[in-house]
Amino acid sequence: MDDLALGMAVGLFVGFVAMMFQISTKEERPRVTSLLLVFIVVIFFWMSFHQNGLTLTFFARDYTVKEVGAFTNIFFNLESILAFIGAIAGVVLLFNKKSSNKLIGGAMALVFGGLTYYFVSGFAASNPIAPEVFQSFNPLFIVSLTFPVMAVFTWLRNKNLEPSTPKKIGIGMFIAALGFLVILIASIGLVSPHELQVIENGSTKYNPVPDSSRVIPYWLISSYLILTIAELFLSPMGLSFVSKVAPARFQGLMQGGWLLATAVGNKFLFIGSDFWGKLDLWQLWAIFIVCCVLSAIFIFSIMKRLEAATK
Repeated sequence: MDDLALGMAVGLFVGFVAMMFQISTKEERPRVTSLLLVFIVVIFFWMSFHQNGLTLTFFARDYTVKEVGAFTNIFFNLESILAFIGAIAGVVLLFNKKSSNKLIGGAMALVFGGLTYYFVSGFAASNPIAPEVFQSFNPLFIVSLTFPVMAVFTWLRNKNLEPSTPKKIGIGMFIAALGFLVILIASIGLVSPHELQVIENGSTKYNPVPDSSRVIPYWLISSYLILTIAELFLSPMGLSFVSKVAPARFQGLMQGGWLLATAVGNKFLFIGSDFWGKLDLWQLWAIFIVCCVLSAIFIFSIMKRLEAATK
């Protein structure tokens, strides 16, 4: 069934590409081709990025410590992490030029900082964490980082230094590779899943991962943080690129093409799960690093073409 679904997704994408070449005019074809090339890169990005719901979750389950201290538990409790974010936002406002914002920031820092301390003081010295909680970091980082990342783009624009939309996509792919590099470094020296395999009565089972091969959660949190930044560089920028480049009569079709490429990328998630029990951990993460780096190099190799299409 999975092979059938993958074949259907890839077939739909190939059919979409063929259809766009057939119905586009000679004048429209350069723009259509540029978009289709970006869609191919998008497939590899989502194939890698959405490992956060698959192999990275396996890593959270099997290779991250089961219990954390009181301070680290801030990030695994809804009330405490919201209070912590409020305190950080208050500290940021203290550096604002307006006196009113500084007062608000000071009040936020005191109130939410006090709440954070209250929550931490109520935590035990050792607190159990659930692997699925790591899934909450991506949406949390999206909410927390969207404004700062957009603010950086605005600041660069005011300095006439803002990279073009295609460059942002390429940079996003390099950032995604960095996210997997972090987890690769964390995996060095850990026992790999295939080393824990045992065959009993013809079926494959796995021995438990020893505690010596469990790492602190900050490795995985850092990886999620960097991958979220990559998503902010690529996802909204990609949709903006589609809007700018797509010929007027193909706006809807090309938006659908972006979603189709995303779907195809999701269908390739099996690459991570298939290799989970066959390769060393660092080799598994290296696959996604290579995919992201090669995709970024490809984007920069056709940069002039992509930038010309936006004009």
